Amino acid sequence: MLRGCEIVGFAPEESHEVGSLLATAGTADVVDGHVVFTAARRSATVLTSDPDDMRHLAARLPTPVRVQRV
Repeated sequence: MLRGCEIVGFAPEESHEVGSLLATAGTADVVDGHVVFTAARRSATVLTSDPDDMRHLAARLPTPVRVQRV
């Protein structure tokens, strides 16, 4: 499954936007926040075994993010 995935680092300049997303969503998982934030910026689909948390975060972004359970 990872063959089709792109690994994206967490750039320091993204920290405020991810932090704002987490605050708006009332959550604290920085990794989940970064994944959803990055997916929104790239119009990508999030593949996860925990779609509820990802959808909760995605709902707070202006750009739609597709979340799919794997």
